[in-house]
Amino acid sequence: MEFRNHLKLFTLYSTLIGLTSPIFGQKITDSSNYEFLDAVVVSSNKEESKLKNNVLGISILKPYIVENKITTNLTSGLQQVSGITINDDQINIRNGSGWSYGAGSRVMVCVDEMPMITGDAGSVPFSYLPTEAIGNIEVIKSAGSVVYGSSALNGVVNLRTKEITEKGIGEINIIAGTYDVPNRYKFQNKRQIQYGINGYYGEKIKDHSYMVTWNQLNDDGYRQSDHDYRVRTGARYIYNPHRLPELKLQLSGQIQKGESGSFLIWRSDTFGYNTQNNSKTITLGRRFNIDPKISWNGKVWNHTFQNRFFRVSNDIDNGDPNNNQDNKSDYYYSEWRSARYFGKGLKMTIGTVNTYTKTESPLFGGIHKAQNHAGYFQFNYKTNGWVFECGSRFEYFKLDDKERSTPVFRAGINKQLARGTFLRASYGEGYRFPSMAELFTATSSGGVSVLPNPDLEPESSKSIELGIKQGVKVGNLQGYFDVAGFYTRLTNLMEYTFGNWAVDIGFPNFGFKSFNISESEIIGLEIETGGNIPLTKQASLKWFGGYTYSIPTVLQPDSAFTYMNLTSPVTFANTRSNETDFMKYRNRHIIRFDLQLDVKEYSVGISYRYASGFENVDNAFLNDVLIPGAKNQFRNGAIDGHVFDIRLSRKLNEKVRINAQVRNISQQIYMGRPADLSAPRQYQLQLVYTF
Repeated sequence: MEFRNHLKLFTLYSTLIGLTSPIFGQKITDSSNYEFLDAVVVSSNKEESKLKNNVLGISILKPYIVENKITTNLTSGLQQVSGITINDDQINIRNGSGWSYGAGSRVMVCVDEMPMITGDAGSVPFSYLPTEAIGNIEVIKSAGSVVYGSSALNGVVNLRTKEITEKGIGEINIIAGTYDVPNRYKFQNKRQIQYGINGYYGEKIKDHSYMVTWNQLNDDGYRQSDHDYRVRTGARYIYNPHRLPELKLQLSGQIQKGESGSFLIWRSDTFGYNTQNNSKTITLGRRFNIDPKISWNGKVWNHTFQNRFFRVSNDIDNGDPNNNQDNKSDYYYSEWRSARYFGKGLKMTIGTVNTYTKTESPLFGGIHKAQNHAGYFQFNYKTNGWVFECGSRFEYFKLDDKERSTPVFRAGINKQLARGTFLRASYGEGYRFPSMAELFTATSSGGVSVLPNPDLEPESSKSIELGIKQGVKVGNLQGYFDVAGFYTRLTNLMEYTFGNWAVDIGFPNFGFKSFNISESEIIGLEIETGGNIPLTKQASLKWFGGYTYSIPTVLQPDSAFTYMNLTSPVTFANTRSNETDFMKYRNRHIIRFDLQLDVKEYSVGISYRYASGFENVDNAFLNDVLIPGAKNQFRNGAIDGHVFDIRLSRKLNEKVRINAQVRNISQQIYMGRPADLSAPRQYQLQLVYTF
């Protein structure tokens, strides 16, 4: 019955498109010269298509923002995209997820359409992503489970690396910076600094193309025991014989070694950058992946066979010889995908995906093995300004002796209403299996425990979006506006709840444990805009940003999702911090904006970020005895902040450019989540040499 109700709503949206199209004139189909609408994306179905023809809401983060913002971690670039927030490397699109202690991602992050998540925790290894060689970044803001699988419940982020050209091109970036920690939060006299070098070189020689990348970073961080020292290198080789141009063979991979620290909870609001009990957790991490790929691009059929082996190994020193948190996981991924063109605008895509994960760690209670097998299909049909898409996927998942399976479905329509005007409607289902970290993690650090829950069930979602994308061209001005209304229904959503679960396995303190909470829904509106205004022959102004408003609500706040000590019911209502049904760890308002002025060899830019403070958190998180100052900060302190970054760039010649940036120039420090202060002001310099 519920599925039929959602399908009726989607059908209503589709009918509205059909009824309104005559009003705008079906015969006006030419949208050429709209640069932003004609951008090519591959995210929605892993095949190239123009942005204007997509049935899903997609944002494109242009390379100039990532490059000029001196990005050492992709999170700083992604947080300029409307609707995106990131807490503790947990990416969240339109409030689809809250804060989950870094375990399990509801957003699939891919590099050139290949998933980049760890096999054990199902998390995104942001420091492993090749920021030095990024072209465009595409963000799907709806469930992408039909094409991308389990972890795409909340959306997809696809990083497209730079193209390899016949003329060899490379770049070297030297970075240096320092954190300006306010005196009241300083935990040491030594200044925390950041420095590193990264770059890439790529060239095509006849039938052979190759690219190498490298990245080295030493970052002291701004909090106690929260550093990141890493070195990474990667390579990509492509063989595309001129005698058989349909065939392409590719082999790529990366290897990384590094040391990092972690920060969970402050000592108090007065000592906000100090860890509780001065605890330290140091991780010596090693990562390695290799990706063989074969593709055939024929006149009728396209075939792709891509594979990945991804190994993660972490040696962890937490100061307690009796608490072994070392872990290792191997992740195998294999996908066959085929597309057939039938003429007259019809295309069919079919594929199969198989994954296998093996993890070994005392943290997870020993060895665990997981398998995921899926088959999917999708149809795309274009005619007379219309685009129709539908698809389905069947997932089978097995973890140790636990088996689950389900189908998911998606459909969408895009209609060109006028020159530069495109209306879309989409319905999509998402499905995510719990990660090994959510199921099995049992550990304690700094007086705070994380508890396992092997009884977790998969979570699912149903999403509807209705949007309109309008290209703007006035003289030399080019830009767009995108307005979208969205609705998501969440079932069996897995969220960490903070409470007295520790008695279950003998830890003496409070802790986090993941549960399937009550059914929830999210309804909202998003406005996004971007563009470029040529002011003179040597000056132009670029902008990109948007505003997202959403109301995430728990539908059954008094429904028990577990029991304390086997008898006392635990509900959303009796664990929340405020007497509202607003979901925990969500932001009602999110604003993102970036403006850049280019004048001759100079560029000046400003970025702005705002996310309203959490309106609800776990009430146990506000225990003054356990976490001093969290309650006071949440009730009376700054829990949201207006953050401005400014940057200046000068091109010395055709090969050398200098960038300078001040992040958080107004020194806005606020509590993003309980017991965790945001970053202070930071100064950065970058020397870029292109060859």
